[in-house]
Amino acid sequence: MNCKNCNQPLSKEAHFCNNCGAKVVLNRIDFKNLLLDFFIVNFGVDSRFFLTIRKMATHPEDVLNEYLEGVRRRYVNPFAFLAVGAALSLIIFNYFADDFIAIQSNVNSENIEHLKKAAEKDVEKTEGLSEKEVKKLKIEKKTAQFQLDLMESMWDFMLRYFNLLTFVFLLIYAVLSKWTFWKPHNFGEHIVMNGYIYGFTTYITLIAFFFAIVIHPTIYIATFFISIVYYMYAFGRFYKLSIGRNIIKLFRFFIGLIILFILFVIITVVLGIIAGATGLIKF
Repeated sequence: MNCKNCNQPLSKEAHFCNNCGAKVVLNRIDFKNLLLDFFIVNFGVDSRFFLTIRKMATHPEDVLNEYLEGVRRRYVNPFAFLAVGAALSLIIFNYFADDFIAIQSNVNSENIEHLKKAAEKDVEKTEGLSEKEVKKLKIEKKTAQFQLDLMESMWDFMLRYFNLLTFVFLLIYAVLSKWTFWKPHNFGEHIVMNGYIYGFTTYITLIAFFFAIVIHPTIYIATFFISIVYYMYAFGRFYKLSIGRNIIKLFRFFIGLIILFILFVIITVVLGIIAGATGLIKF
């Protein structure tokens, strides 16, 4: 019997080729074997995927250091690691789309409730108002409707293009970490580091999402803070920082995230003001 890959002679008891390392296959392909091979190779207990997950939870510095130093076959590629998390998130968030939107909306539930009341208000049936007050209410109604439509479109866009947004955020996080830890690693190495760290936080987020559905939405919201703590943990171990130095270094990273959030809020408010002004002109 010879190896079907390199034609090297094999013993009858051989399970792998001593020359090329290929697995000796004797049986025909069937559906059962396909499923078995898929789960063993990709999700087996000893697979690179679960090894990467386990090491990122306990010793993230090992994964980052070894991969950057050239050990590439021991762990899942950082982009594949992140892509799997993003793909799973996309499937799960779309399947539980209503729950996802409800949990996200819970962050600003009071404001959303106020917007709904303003958008659903029947201005024509409101009595005892001057013409100027009626115009004002109509503008407020149109503005509220626009803001609700904008939020709905935003969540729809996020669910539709979650994979793309994941890699956009990867670049943003890499810029922030490069700014925070200027030396000795270059921007490409920071992309790799954030690929692993951001990838691991996506799995944490997925677990928290299921708990949020069953128990309470605040569990999912808390993953934002958990992610920050994990970033501090991972970078702290990687750069061998003391607790105090870790806080000082990562504080810049945290400030960067806050700035991005503020910019997002400002853009949303500006769009709301523009919509309101447009409604006033048309009216």
